Amino acid sequence: MHKIQQDKYNDKLNRLQNEELENIAPGVEIYHQLMAIYLYQNKLANAKLLWMRIANNLKEQNKELAQLNLLNLALQHNNYADFFKHIKYEWSETNKPIIDDLLIKQREELFNLTSTAYVSIYEHNLMEMAQMTAEELQNACSDWTREQDGDKKILLPKMKEPTPRVASDDQLLKLTEFVSFLEN
Repeated sequence: MHKIQQDKYNDKLNRLQNEELENIAPGVEIYHQLMAIYLYQNKLANAKLLWMRIANNLKEQNKELAQLNLLNLALQHNNYADFFKHIKYEWSETNKPIIDDLLIKQREELFNLTSTAYVSIYEHNLMEMAQMTAEELQNACSDWTREQDGDKKILLPKMKEPTPRVASDDQLLKLTEFVSFLEN
């Protein structure tokens, strides 16, 4: 599903970039959507450069642009708590679907990172970091084991199967066989 959306956003991104190039003073809507798509595609440097070329009067007059920049800064600094705090905003109808996709993507990344990095984590710490209610967190982490530590709940992420790594000797052997096959 993300691949299809990625392609959809690529087409939209190309169209918006062309509109920005063709207009002397592009409207704020173009900047909104460009910034949101850059954030979704994790093109943080592009989002930063876009922010730098937006006219100061547009930045000052438009709260949504400022909010998008706060999201970019949080992502640049890998600050999930700030990101999830700043994403709770009344987004415009044109940006809402992109921002919703970004939220889903970042939460998945946070949970993957947490399950890889931690053996256990207190539920309230993860709730605070992801800015989720206990019910939302329970739905998102339904396959994680829960334990009690006094009055606090501990989440134990589901261990992922390590991806099997092919030894370099095996890869070299396969490559050699392939080359010899092509030569014959």
